Amino acid sequence: MAEYIFGFHSIEEMLSSGGSGGVLLYSKEKGRITHLIDLARDKNVPVKQVDDDELDRLCDRKKHKGILLMVERAPGGHRRDYRDAIEDIEKDNALVLLLDGITDPHNFGAILRSADQFAVDLVLTTSKRSARETETVASTSSGANVYVRQSIVPNLIHAIEELKKQGYWIYGAEMGGEAAPDLDLKGKVALVMGSEGKGIRRLIKENCDFLISIPTMGHVDSLNVSVAAGILLYEVRRQQRPVLSKMGKKAKK
Repeated sequence: MAEYIFGFHSIEEMLSSGGSGGVLLYSKEKGRITHLIDLARDKNVPVKQVDDDELDRLCDRKKHKGILLMVERAPGGHRRDYRDAIEDIEKDNALVLLLDGITDPHNFGAILRSADQFAVDLVLTTSKRSARETETVASTSSGANVYVRQSIVPNLIHAIEELKKQGYWIYGAEMGGEAAPDLDLKGKVALVMGSEGKGIRRLIKENCDFLISIPTMGHVDSLNVSVAAGILLYEVRRQQRPVLSKMGKKAKK
């Protein structure tokens, strides 16, 4: 089934990664579109000119801005068995993110963007009650979905059990949990984020080693889940200082 990636930055990231395949569709060769056409040809991705009506038909609400990347399947590393993906992580300060019931594609895309920025080693989602990679996810993530390793699991509890076997501590994000700065987040860390409104499901919560929260001083009940995920991922990497230092050096290059 074909999927459509829109947004200049998302398309550029996808093409630059070399793993997009598919066809680049455009209506007029001008400005940034010309750059993307040249990049596609450099990566041996077929290019086809179509009219705006065709792009409007393929992409709702005219978000395409005159260009779309059509791929045969969603990008990312979903298709690997989650057990193999976990075993392949050979780091003392590994970081795995588990998403329990994140169904909104905008939140999912924003979380993937943070996962890329904080070098998350693996993102695990469930086969049910989870957002799937769409053009909205790709656009919201600004192309980060291309780089973040992902696997789909039939049951998050099974994934948690496998992570524990591999030496991970499991931290579930919960408003009543211990404040993140007060916890020791070094070593192998697996962070569970629940859906907005309902949070982490009871059985998942019971299988966590710790419940973790973000100290806040505002008047509303809670943070958006994608914002909370970004803050907690940063706190883990802050405590794993060697990892954060390497990330900083990479950003300066």
